[in-house]
Amino acid sequence: MTLNDFSALGSVVGIFFVAIGLFVSIQQFKLSRTMDYMKHLCDPSVINTRAKVDAWLASSDDDNIRLKALENDHDLHAHVKAFISFCNQVSIAYRFDTLYNEMAFDIWFPFIPNYWNCLHFYILSRREKDFPKSRIPLGHNFEAFAKDILAFQKGKNKYSLVFRIKMITANISRLLQKA
Repeated sequence: MTLNDFSALGSVVGIFFVAIGLFVSIQQFKLSRTMDYMKHLCDPSVINTRAKVDAWLASSDDDNIRLKALENDHDLHAHVKAFISFCNQVSIAYRFDTLYNEMAFDIWFPFIPNYWNCLHFYILSRREKDFPKSRIPLGHNFEAFAKDILAFQKGKNKYSLVFRIKMITANISRLLQKA
């Protein structure tokens, strides 16, 4: 081996370690971001907002009565909007792959799917009333994250690698459609 061969080998090894370092940094960022959202959920103001949303949801089984209650109580309506905004923020972070997905799926199950099921009537009414011609429907990230969490939970003990490949492919497809 010549000195040039050692130099080339050193360059390849250096690039390999830079790539590993970058990968580890990205994973650490995703773990940190995932835990930051979990920590935010434990914030007293978010707990208070969630309690108000839960009480509003439990106040009636009739969606129209609950929607009418929001028209009459602007403070409650602000809490509902803030809570849905938080769920959307987590969902957008997932969509743009800034969360550690396997951990996020475990942390946010059943939270995100349950709240999507409970709040979708409100989001659909807002879509129709306030955003009828929007290219991107209100709450679509929230809805997609809820569906992906449920799909992950159904398939997580079976073909894990196959499921991950499907999730990556779906995310790439979603990003390409938006471009």
